[in-house]
Amino acid sequence: MPNDSIRYSKQISDQGRERSVEVRRERAALKERLKAGEIAPVDVLNDESRVAAKIRMFAFLKNCPGVGAVGARTLLRALGLSETKTIRSLGPVQKARIVTTLDMIASGVRVDRVAEIIMSER
Repeated sequence: MPNDSIRYSKQISDQGRERSVEVRRERAALKERLKAGEIAPVDVLNDESRVAAKIRMFAFLKNCPGVGAVGARTLLRALGLSETKTIRSLGPVQKARIVTTLDMIASGVRVDRVAEIIMSER
């Protein structure tokens, strides 16, 4: 009977691996849609799905229109957030600050200027 349990464990492991790959693909597609402007950053922040919840803040900000990798790091430092923090782990005040930050960037304010404004509010 040990062979049955090994086979069963392998089957569960394979299913888990397939699900993980599927979720990573969904997360990548969501980030691409964000980057292309097909979905608003606020919608991603408020999305309760497991796919959006596990996006790290650096990846989220980097894929927001007008931010980029350098801007994402600058904003995270200004906001006092870790690059590895996930969307799910954000509190309501942190989400509100990020939304305000992204609104300023969307209105044409440069990322470095937004970071200065955030730092002056601390």
